[in-house]
Amino acid sequence: DTMLGGHLSLAGEWRPSRTWYVTASRGYKAGGFNIGAFVPDDRREFEPEYLWNLETGLRHASADGTLSGELAVFYMWRESQQVATSFQLDPGDPLSYVFFTDNAARGRNSGIEASVAWRPHEAVTLGATLGLLHSEYLDYRYGDRDLDGREQAHAPGYQYSLSAEWNAGRGWMVRADVTGSDDFYFDASHDQKSQPYALVNLKAGYAADRWAVYAWARNAFDERFA
Repeated sequence: DTMLGGHLSLAGEWRPSRTWYVTASRGYKAGGFNIGAFVPDDRREFEPEYLWNLETGLRHASADGTLSGELAVFYMWRESQQVATSFQLDPGDPLSYVFFTDNAARGRNSGIEASVAWRPHEAVTLGATLGLLHSEYLDYRYGDRDLDGREQAHAPGYQYSLSAEWNAGRGWMVRADVTGSDDFYFDASHDQKSQPYALVNLKAGYAADRWAVYAWARNAFDERFA
């Protein structure tokens, strides 16, 4: 396969503290072949995937460094989209279950990504991020399943994070983060979905000039998630 990609960008300054950009790009993911004795011959090879992306955004940073943020909007065209999927050749034999990479006909993704960081006090920093995503398969059939218009696998409709950090300036710090995600499909071969979740991460410690020690907890409230 001969694969060509590249990008064209235009950027400028709106105000002294604000910049903007517009980007058009074409990327690719190489094709290949599936390994496994049970993979059917017509599924042995998969084609390269191509992606056209159009994106525009703004960036802001205040002169005193107390407030900064970014906003980006994008639209993607995916051709011969590669999807990880699976099937069972013999309904009565679980050992004949096969995972493989297939090509969907086409896919479309669009969304918004935003982030902001605010320092209301010299010792306190607050932050937030938000991602909104719309995804769908176009003209994709998997066996007797018509997936045209269905959300793509592992493509949650939203993701977000919130953070707060206290830094005393003498080496002591405390930080808390909350991260969340919408539900999403696991695969193209079935309709099982995850559940939305939110996780809490904590961190505290002390940093000297040549050493540091921290205590941390990820998923501090033991939330179950997929």
